[in-house]
Amino acid sequence: MAGVLKAVITGGGWSGVSAALRAKKAGAETVLIEKTDLVLGAGNVGGIFRNNGRFTAAEEMKALGAGELFDIMDQCAVHTNVDFPGHEHASLYDVNTIEPCVRKLLLDSGIDLMLESHVMDIVKKGSDISAVVLDDGTTIEGDVFIDTTGSSGPMGNCLKYGHGCSMCI
Repeated sequence: MAGVLKAVITGGGWSGVSAALRAKKAGAETVLIEKTDLVLGAGNVGGIFRNNGRFTAAEEMKALGAGELFDIMDQCAVHTNVDFPGHEHASLYDVNTIEPCVRKLLLDSGIDLMLESHVMDIVKKGSDISAVVLDDGTTIEGDVFIDTTGSSGPMGNCLKYGHGCSMCI
């Protein structure tokens, strides 16, 4: 293949956001599709990070050049170095302020963010996926497809979007 590859990521939780940032850094034209009106999924419910072994993992990711999201978590932290049952040196980010910060990072990085868009089907050429089809009939072609769908945050999302998520399923 010649030219710029197009990466299509389905699911805008922490995994989808991370995949989109990595694809963009690798030089791909990047589209992130999320069925709700917010990125971060279940990350909008609980904001614990750096606890237990995750402390080392966060520092390793930063040292490897993938620290943008941890920097945002640190900026949105309301409590740091907290110990409570089952958790040591935990930090807690403010779930009300982190989503707009992460959304801004995605947009500033040049990622095409499609909110309130739900993938309903795929198009195949032979055994390869060539496109996804949204619930409004829009077809989005790509070269690489990454599915990071999972839970969709708090119960209010189930009531609002009604598509179900892994929390109930």
